[in-house]
Amino acid sequence: MTEKIILSDLLAHILESLSVISPEVFLGAVFLLLIIIELILYKYIFQKSDSLDNSIAQSYQNTLWGISLISVLIALNQIISQFSTTNDTFLFGEMLILDSKAIFFKIITTFSVIILLAHIYVSKRKYDGEFYPLVISILIGLNLMAMSVNLLMIYLSIEIVSISSYVLTTFNKTKKASEGGLKYIIFGAASSAIMLYGMSLLYGMTGTLSIASPDFSRGIAQTDNVASTIAIVLTLSGFLFKISATPFHIWTPDVYQSAPTPIVAFFAVAPKIASFLVIIRFYSVIPTDLTLITAIIALASITFGNFSALWQKDAKRLLAYSTIAHTGFMLIGLVMISELGIKSIVFYLIVSLFTNFSAFLLIDYAANNTQGQKSDNDSKFMIENFKGLGRLNPLFGILILIVMISLAGLPPTGGFIAKLNIFSALWEAYQASGKQLLLLLFIFGLLNTVISLSFYLKIPFLMFFKESEKGVTFKLSLEQAVLAILLVFPILALFFNADWLMNIINSL
Repeated sequence: MTEKIILSDLLAHILESLSVISPEVFLGAVFLLLIIIELILYKYIFQKSDSLDNSIAQSYQNTLWGISLISVLIALNQIISQFSTTNDTFLFGEMLILDSKAIFFKIITTFSVIILLAHIYVSKRKYDGEFYPLVISILIGLNLMAMSVNLLMIYLSIEIVSISSYVLTTFNKTKKASEGGLKYIIFGAASSAIMLYGMSLLYGMTGTLSIASPDFSRGIAQTDNVASTIAIVLTLSGFLFKISATPFHIWTPDVYQSAPTPIVAFFAVAPKIASFLVIIRFYSVIPTDLTLITAIIALASITFGNFSALWQKDAKRLLAYSTIAHTGFMLIGLVMISELGIKSIVFYLIVSLFTNFSAFLLIDYAANNTQGQKSDNDSKFMIENFKGLGRLNPLFGILILIVMISLAGLPPTGGFIAKLNIFSALWEAYQASGKQLLLLLFIFGLLNTVISLSFYLKIPFLMFFKESEKGVTFKLSLEQAVLAILLVFPILALFFNADWLMNIINSL
């Protein structure tokens, strides 16, 4: 018998769900407000002024930036308050779930937007008015991803993030930006189509779109192993695209090179955070053994990322391949689903947030604060331009040295603890299962870590052991130095007091 649907109860449930996701509802209202304000400001202030006065343009930018920052801070406060008011609540008929994991990940993604806005402020960048609504829309999509437990909702939230990301990639309005945006949308559309096909197969096998439903796991377990594995792998393609895992990484270097640097830093962190929670939820309910497939993807991502980075001469492309390699290291935690493995991934994501934002912030400083170099806009991120900057500005040199050491996974940085946790989880899984594949992955992962030293330490070497060109000067403003120190400090703190963060993760 079909269950009778009572309209009044359904409406009451929807209204109750809307009250629970008040941060996202608020951000949706802010999204519309920013569009309206931008239209009004542009039409009545910017266009009707007799001359394009710099003060008018600056006020235009500051207004939109200020509204965005205040709105994100309000949303962050609302999300934090959800820890004490709401927990483990299904919303909109099991489309979403608000549990401690979702709240924690929403806090991280919202915090990443605050860092993005801070980066824009200290670098004194100016963007068209639609930039800020697009950032807010990405945040809404990321928060929905963190709560999604329904395949359709997962797809919709990924598309909200992706479509806004396609537009932001082309904001530099250059030929390279257009090329990067085109590659991004082509690969994104292809991966979304493959993912949708996989989801349709899973729906046919299980009769439900909710991965939280027992019928989902039961239906997969009762299906032929080969057929279910194919459907699962096809579905994973969309998730792998968002985290830049091999073989869905092709778009990453071109997008990172051509997009605005603050946006690139955001791309390297926020979408991966939300996507990994979706992947963890998906893996946790799948009865199929994905050890071999995950190990191959992890090893391929690490190897391709590290070996490709060896030949890079552009700092942004080098960091792009670096993020691919780090995605592979995080996937190691999913090779054998274990409590330590999942906790290690979350710790790794937090460390990556500070490390990647710091790395892109510092190379942005080097590219835009250096005076006297003969380089155009396309070549100012060349690694050769870092020669002698550590001597010209010792604080900058020390900060970027710490960041690169963390990316390489060496002490005394949080990157060392992150990789130590991942390899500890892998070794624990190998001892428990005795699978030689895990030992092979362990050995190759360590070898790749050693190989990565050659390109991570290239920039510090040039900064301290090479002379800069004659007449080159390099200075940081006070606010730029403060933001860089605030982002780099947690990298060191998480080495000396990693238990603090692990205890928070354990409580989720």
